[in-house]
Amino acid sequence: MRLLLLLVCCITGSLYSQEYNLVLDRYGYDLIDKAMQQAGENQHTSFKPYRKSDVLKTILPDTASGTPVKQPKTWAGRALWTNNLLSLDSSEFQLYADPLFSFDIGKDNNTGNTTYLNARGIQLFGNLGKKVSFYTSFWENQGRFVNYIDSFIVDNQVVPGQGRVKPFGTGGWDYAIANGYVSYTPSRFFNFQFGNDKQFIGDGYRSLFLSDNAFNYPFFKITSTFWKFRYTNLFVSYQNIGNAANSNIGGYLQKFASYHHLSYNATKWLNIGLFETIVWQGGDSTGGRRGFDVNYLNPIIFYRPVEFSRGSPDNVLIGLNFKAMILKKYQLYGQLLLDEFSLKEVTARNGWGANKQGLQLGWKFFDFLGLKNLTWQNELNIVRPYTYGHFTADQSYTHYAQPLAHPLGANFIENVQFLRYRYRRWGIEAKILLAQYGADNLLLDGTMSNWGQNPFVGTAEIGSGPLMVPNIYGNTITQGLKNTVMFTDLTASYLINTRTNMRLEAGVSRRTQENARVNTSTIWLFFSFKTSISNRYYDF
Repeated sequence: MRLLLLLVCCITGSLYSQEYNLVLDRYGYDLIDKAMQQAGENQHTSFKPYRKSDVLKTILPDTASGTPVKQPKTWAGRALWTNNLLSLDSSEFQLYADPLFSFDIGKDNNTGNTTYLNARGIQLFGNLGKKVSFYTSFWENQGRFVNYIDSFIVDNQVVPGQGRVKPFGTGGWDYAIANGYVSYTPSRFFNFQFGNDKQFIGDGYRSLFLSDNAFNYPFFKITSTFWKFRYTNLFVSYQNIGNAANSNIGGYLQKFASYHHLSYNATKWLNIGLFETIVWQGGDSTGGRRGFDVNYLNPIIFYRPVEFSRGSPDNVLIGLNFKAMILKKYQLYGQLLLDEFSLKEVTARNGWGANKQGLQLGWKFFDFLGLKNLTWQNELNIVRPYTYGHFTADQSYTHYAQPLAHPLGANFIENVQFLRYRYRRWGIEAKILLAQYGADNLLLDGTMSNWGQNPFVGTAEIGSGPLMVPNIYGNTITQGLKNTVMFTDLTASYLINTRTNMRLEAGVSRRTQENARVNTSTIWLFFSFKTSISNRYYDF
């Protein structure tokens, strides 16, 4: 069977490029995760979404569940179980089309409300010759959400990760999502992509570098692969929008970012990555339009921090990530993020407010307890106060009223664990998340404090204005109004179509939040019939 799969991959790859991406759907990625992470494959897994051509080097994505490859005899049977709904296939041109949907119904015990999601869409993708691939999709959505998500929408006027809303019906929201890109691969060394979508950097459930937590954005990405290296340049356009919680940001203020990520397979079992990004405003302090700064087209990693040390006003973050495979069953991974750093202040251990760093450590145990396709994942994330923020909120590391990295922003500690089991088309996942974060609170003079959890609040006024940070020293993680959040979730699923990840899901989740002022508990029962859909993060 292994030889047969490799033969199919080779034959398929020789016909056309398949340089389009796999949708950032964690269900599908979990299915192929073990194969992609195997030691000795010289794969680069930290920058997502994966290109299908990379995945095909290891496994066929639509057979990764272990479901036997058996084609139904009728067109309707193949369309339901194994194929795309429509396909046009020739030696020079391939076009595939599928309906997209997510029909969800649930019950919120906290409010007694019925929750629902009625999402319909379509995706088109394919190849033009051997070098060009393309993808586009569109979603139209109406939904009513569980109470704490509904409160988030009211405050920020966005559905988490899914864009702006307008009221719909009784307590519901209406919103639309569009994404797409063109992928060009002139040789085996380079790939160029231009479009509107999300990216993710890391090997964990969360990312402290760049997550798919926020809404789609325009991007241009250059991927260079040679020997044991993969170097990615990413240029994006972000927006600060009005109604971000606890911020004074208004309108649709544009900002830009340039990313560099270098991935190196140091050995067959160890991957090391270097990360850098810089964010700058679309307009200058006088109100003039700055636009995209051509100086940031420089492709050399760690060039900009040198300029930053010379007085650049822009927001720079750098980091290190790693992944180590042990005995092909145990994976250790992590990230170290540096927003601002002073070794003198760190060693002094005095809580200097400008020491802004984050740390992630995690592991995955494949075939846990000797049971095939049982995976245990355990991940710890810690981020110091004021990380991802900047002197002015206009240059914060955010997009569309949400953080670009972790959904909690900063000033938190979090542990999340998963236990996943797959048997052919059946799957079950249990999750438990425990987090503590220090939120801002209302002061006696009627103003909001800034304890470092909300990156939309600037750390200083422009020019020589007073500091907006209460204490220069003595800052600690979870300072402020301490919140404890526990999130538990149990989901069972049945995979119908292996090509589109069409599946049935049923589950129950429980969220509790406690601080000095409130103590809430929400149990949410839900049932869903869906196709492959981009990740949604409601666990915060």
